[in-house]
Amino acid sequence: MRLLGRYLSRAVLNATLAVLLVIVGLDYIFTLLEELKDLTDSYTLLNAVTYLLIRLPERIYLFLPVGILVGVLIGLGSLASTSELTVMRAAGVSIPRLIVHASRPVVVLLILAMLVSEYFLLQWAQTAETYRWEARTGRQAATVSTARDLWLKEDLSFYRINVARDDGRLLGITLYELNEDWQLERRITAAEADYQEGEWHLQDVREIQMADDQLKEKHYSSLVQPLPVQPEFVALRAFAPSDLPPSRLWTYGRYLESKGQASGFYWLAFWQKVLMPVTVFAVVILAASFTFGPLRTVPAGTRVFHGIIIGLSVKFAQDLLGPSALLWGFTPALAVLIPAAICAIWGMWLIRKAG
Repeated sequence: MRLLGRYLSRAVLNATLAVLLVIVGLDYIFTLLEELKDLTDSYTLLNAVTYLLIRLPERIYLFLPVGILVGVLIGLGSLASTSELTVMRAAGVSIPRLIVHASRPVVVLLILAMLVSEYFLLQWAQTAETYRWEARTGRQAATVSTARDLWLKEDLSFYRINVARDDGRLLGITLYELNEDWQLERRITAAEADYQEGEWHLQDVREIQMADDQLKEKHYSSLVQPLPVQPEFVALRAFAPSDLPPSRLWTYGRYLESKGQASGFYWLAFWQKVLMPVTVFAVVILAASFTFGPLRTVPAGTRVFHGIIIGLSVKFAQDLLGPSALLWGFTPALAVLIPAAICAIWGMWLIRKAG
């Protein structure tokens, strides 16, 4: 039984790696062709190739669910087409046991993907973008990432930040304080702000107070002023929620909720990343059920076609349900779990039907 399990796992793993190699390779070529139009004297073909190589782990992570799905279809399908699965079943091995053996490499790949997503993807993306910017401009990047034109709100105060750098510095801060009648009461502008000893220190400050139909203006070289943002979150908005690791999505989502700010898209991205193994195993069950059922004797190309259709259908369903969850107010986790549950139930029904 142990030898049989290794044989099944090897077949699925080899098929999955082959599918990933083809998908990622085609994506690399097409992306490189798109990048060629941005070549300059300083940003050469070698720079473009290097930039895309740095971003290659991100593309592998993106295509991993589809690669696993098609890999399971091809791996088990090749064994079914040579009647090896039939012999295994005749020897007394149940369909669930065969699926467990086929899922072992899937578990390993998903664990690696989750670790890479948490600890490496964001750093690689930052390194790649910095490398391309430096190659195009010929200048040394002062900071890896910045967020621009941020608007924040706390109670009756509104804050506009022109530039938020990932080293914790803010540039171009404007504060608008309103009274309970929503009339402007105070306006503060500052050239920059630094976080020191738990407080924001504004530099080159100009304050205008509106009181009794009069304007009072004051200037400060430095002023301590609370701001509704923490240094560790200051430049996260420079990235799309899908680029952030699950731990940062969790802490930033809770932080936004505590400030009464919109956090729905960050929670949606969090649940999509955390529940990715659930989605993958659901489509694996469906793919395996097709191998034992309607796709048992069809060519490999047909299996690939069905795998791509299933993967795209699940992806489109999750993409449609995600914004709907934010609009209708139910938890974004359901947007990920509902398509996965449909796939799992459908797959188990087909497995039971196949005996």
